[in-house]
Amino acid sequence: MGLFWVAVQQFCFACLKYAHDGILGIGNTRRLLISQLLAFALLAVFCFESELGTGYLSNVLYINKVSFYEWTVRITICGVMILFDSLLVLYFARIVRLYRFGITAASPTLKIDLAVFAFVALLCCGYLYMSITSALRLNFTMVQYNWIGRFFIQISNFFYIALEVGGAVLAWSFLRHLLRDKGLKKTEGKALNNA
Repeated sequence: MGLFWVAVQQFCFACLKYAHDGILGIGNTRRLLISQLLAFALLAVFCFESELGTGYLSNVLYINKVSFYEWTVRITICGVMILFDSLLVLYFARIVRLYRFGITAASPTLKIDLAVFAFVALLCCGYLYMSITSALRLNFTMVQYNWIGRFFIQISNFFYIALEVGGAVLAWSFLRHLLRDKGLKKTEGKALNNA
């Protein structure tokens, strides 16, 4: 189910990035498509590693007779969903900015995209490291560790809600500007007809 929602978010992100890059005339559809398919394939292989028979990471994460692999997958999927939600809001904001201020308002995207990726990766890796080392130090069973993993899902939910609210506020603001611009065009048209 998590992979399905990641695929939906990736599709929406790819559409927004395609639109943004198309407005600026810098898009490379093939590269965008290949990078998104490759990213999804890597995540799918990571999630179904044991089923595919590789088991490298699941063996590494089997520590003191406790397998942390399952929660690592869940936390990673939550992190990827936060990443794509963040990028969706970011690219929507960029498109709104281009609409309001023109192409001259465009700014480079790579550094900010990498900063968002680094923040989410740091959040997930940091939480995984601290939770696993704490569980090992305190001799938690898998049942006890489940609560630590569930807490990360609550952290993820906070980010999802914050990002969705941010996106809704941005969409509302954009809609108000569109309506205001439409009103201006109507009054300009009436003024021309009266002259």
